[in-house]
Amino acid sequence: MQPLAALSPSALDGESFISPLPTSLLNALSRQLIGDLPLTLGITRFSHSLFKTTDFERHNVPLPDNFGKAVAKRQAEYLAARICAKTALQQYQVTESPWVVAGERCPYWPQGWRGSLTHSDGIAAAIIARCHNISAVGIDIEGWIDEQRAERLASAILREEELVYWRSLESSKSRARWLTRIFSAKESLYKALYPLARKAFYFHDASAIYDEAHPEHLMMRLEIDLSAELPQGFVCHARTLALGAEVVTLVALSTDDA
Repeated sequence: MQPLAALSPSALDGESFISPLPTSLLNALSRQLIGDLPLTLGITRFSHSLFKTTDFERHNVPLPDNFGKAVAKRQAEYLAARICAKTALQQYQVTESPWVVAGERCPYWPQGWRGSLTHSDGIAAAIIARCHNISAVGIDIEGWIDEQRAERLASAILREEELVYWRSLESSKSRARWLTRIFSAKESLYKALYPLARKAFYFHDASAIYDEAHPEHLMMRLEIDLSAELPQGFVCHARTLALGAEVVTLVALSTDDA
């Protein structure tokens, strides 16, 4: 039996910290976001206010030594994302979870696996893939940026050629929605490529080609050299899907792409 493409962790007895997504939404994520890619997504809603430190022990997820003094909100986000990763990996009988090394910008994954984590306001996700299928993967979830904030942030996120298109959009709502998708796609691109290049890059170091008539598909282009394998002009595909209050974006490179 094939593992599901998208699934939610089950809440434990008496627990209200996490809330699984409905089957209809998981099916949409499987079909419209993942499609035929060899990926498995764990995703859940969670409540900051209902989180308890004992939830780490309840879910058998270690609390990092340097995380014990973090505020409850940060601990809840960390745990929710790790529960999603654990749920996805367990579909393949992998019992390890991703871990973080002090000073590193990205988590490490069990041998033979790649993955990416994300969380937004009350929603978290983890996506995993076998290394022999996928060379890089990045996922990001963002709440829709409001119209006034979008106007303030646009120049910090968009390159000049992107700004030209953004300004051509007819309504402030369209501009805010477009900006949110581009912001999230660039976040996903970073999460996918940084583990390969181990070189930081920023919003203006990548551009996106996006047709408002087909918002689920974007082409991402590097505007700087990250490595010999990831030169300026490197292009890859990003997928997006609106979840209601949020948008989720995905960048995945097959082992033939990088």
